[in-house]
Amino acid sequence: MKPAFRQRFGFLVNDVARQYSQQFDRAAREKLGLSQAQVRLLGVLATHEGERALSQAELALRLGLTPMAVATLCDRMATAGWIERRASATDRRVNELHMAPSARKALERAMAIGDDITAAALAGLSAAERAQLLALLTKAREALHARGEDKEQE
Repeated sequence: MKPAFRQRFGFLVNDVARQYSQQFDRAAREKLGLSQAQVRLLGVLATHEGERALSQAELALRLGLTPMAVATLCDRMATAGWIERRASATDRRVNELHMAPSARKALERAMAIGDDITAAALAGLSAAERAQLLALLTKAREALHARGEDKEQE
């Protein structure tokens, strides 16, 4: 008897995420010249605009990537003019990262790409089902987050 992996929560969530990621990456590269990883980086920087700028080390933590991977990503993005590195006023060993004006427009276009993929993925659901799906996934994420915090305290 074959196990029904395709109906298991972890398999399903990972498969949806993988397919979404592949489609987003392909569309973002074609339309914007940015990879999904680069768009994620811009998204994190955008959420911190107006606050204290992030360093590469802080960005690596938020993205779940190694500092070396983020350094390479930032090198490419700075060279292409998407981000700017500025020396920290309080610690000269640290570079703070800032989005270039062109990156804000690209991020808006990236969000539209994501909206199109989401609309296609959820086209078979009613508005109520879409809202319920998002609410349920939010609950699952919160439960896993709380479980992770509990494990760290043990």
